Amino acid sequence: MRMTPSLLHRGMRIRWNVKTYFGYKLPRSILFLCVAWPVAVAANDVEPRLYANIPTGTNFLSLGYAQSSGEVSFDSSIPASDVEGEIDSIVLRYSRALSVANKSALLTIAVPYADVFLEGIYLGQPASGQRQGMGDPIVRLAVNLYGAPAMTRAEFRSYEQKTIVGASIAVGIPVGRYVKERIINVGTNRWTVLAQLGISHSVRRWTFEAGLGFAWFSDNEEFLGTTLEQDPIGLFRSTLLYSFKPGLWLSAGFLYAHGGDTRANGVQRDDRLQNWRTGVAISIPLARGHNLQLRATEGIRSRIGSDFRTYAASYTYTF
Repeated sequence: MRMTPSLLHRGMRIRWNVKTYFGYKLPRSILFLCVAWPVAVAANDVEPRLYANIPTGTNFLSLGYAQSSGEVSFDSSIPASDVEGEIDSIVLRYSRALSVANKSALLTIAVPYADVFLEGIYLGQPASGQRQGMGDPIVRLAVNLYGAPAMTRAEFRSYEQKTIVGASIAVGIPVGRYVKERIINVGTNRWTVLAQLGISHSVRRWTFEAGLGFAWFSDNEEFLGTTLEQDPIGLFRSTLLYSFKPGLWLSAGFLYAHGGDTRANGVQRDDRLQNWRTGVAISIPLARGHNLQLRATEGIRSRIGSDFRTYAASYTYTF
């Protein structure tokens, strides 16, 4: 049976913060806990239609909810076992289609709110911890470099996609809630940059997408009295999408993430990611300008980090 805070005896519980049941700082080897969440949010998602041609001046306002739960694994030096995590998040997102050098582009601003909970066995004792608050906002600019010229809505009616090559850059701004004395946080206290180069090719109702990218992180100089560094993470993602009619489509895909070793005050940890995820998504038009999207993703293999199953739903208003 899954442990909950109410089932843990108060005398046995250890909070995941700087001071433990023993009154001393947790070992630095457990630093991965504050790294897993931003990686999951910023990089590890199987997202379809990253590059598509959209008429300039089109606006999208979206509200989404996601629930993630599963196991969290560590390297053998960390005295933690049977660790499970749960994240409930709400994301408000606004996007606008632009023209950049006569190429179609999409500017997106996303603001997340998250509730993160962890529980497990640490040093032989039940332990748990929770944090709620605003996460780091993300600003993303995607530009289609080939095959998707900027067009008005009238011009777009005669457009038929073939091959699109695009690039994007997303920046996580470190203004989310961060408590430097705590292990678990929803903010990261560091800049995150996710850059990608991708291709989208359509044949009749089928669209194949693939992309390469990397995530880069600045240092967190307020991690439990140390400086936390993390190597870049390389990403490869691919999706296959079938369109039944405009606005109604079904997709399946996968993502692979590699790298991301961490260091605390220069001490190297063996916590490199070699993680695979797969997912499916469906887009359902509700009415003119109104759309519902449902998504499910699952971890296939995780060397270190979160092996989560995620269910998500979002509503989008187009105007």
